[in-house]
Amino acid sequence: MDFLRSVRAEWPLLRIRLLRTRLGIWLVLVVVAALWHERAAPAPDSLATVLRAGALSAVLCIGYLAGSGPDRRSLVLPLLHPATAGSVALGRWCAATGGAALVVLAIAAHDAWTTGAVPASLGSAVAGLATAAAVSACTLALVWCGGNVLAGLLFVWLALVGAAPPEALIGAPHPGLVRVVVAALLEVGPAPWRYRAIAVGDPGSIVHAATWVGLGLLLARWRVGRLVAHAR
Repeated sequence: MDFLRSVRAEWPLLRIRLLRTRLGIWLVLVVVAALWHERAAPAPDSLATVLRAGALSAVLCIGYLAGSGPDRRSLVLPLLHPATAGSVALGRWCAATGGAALVVLAIAAHDAWTTGAVPASLGSAVAGLATAAAVSACTLALVWCGGNVLAGLLFVWLALVGAAPPEALIGAPHPGLVRVVVAALLEVGPAPWRYRAIAVGDPGSIVHAATWVGLGLLLARWRVGRLVAHAR
């Protein structure tokens, strides 16, 4: 019970950051930019729009909820109370995923309203939520190890190449080392292209997302423990 209470105690931080920082503005901009890009595209892809927006908004939420220097330095304070490293990591992840979920649901609802394809929009929403969850956990581990610089790099990575499948990069006869490395990272890491199949219930993609959620939270918990140990 104390564990769940500690996890829940992290949730108000989302509301505070949405209202008192630029996080809310950035999330609105993500929604607007994603819908504008979808409308301007020669071949609109609503699923890709939801997945990309879910991934990018997850990085933004983690950056504002956990990535700043003061946020990382303050991690030791909740642990003076019954909170544990695991509950703090899980609570921040839940809060960030909840913020990204607002973006995912807003875009999916817009697509359902404008196209009338409700089942497809529901599938897109589920895939977008899974993407946000996996990317949030991965970003949480990154920022607690290296700060918001790593969150910024991940944001750019996901925006530029996250939607491209590895086959698109290594399909040339002589792809080169850089393309091979990028394709390998896309294959292993959480990325929008990987989770498209969740919209149709692909178990492999679901397992991949769940694995990254678990791995990211474990790494984040370990990092909090290290920070506490150094503080003592």
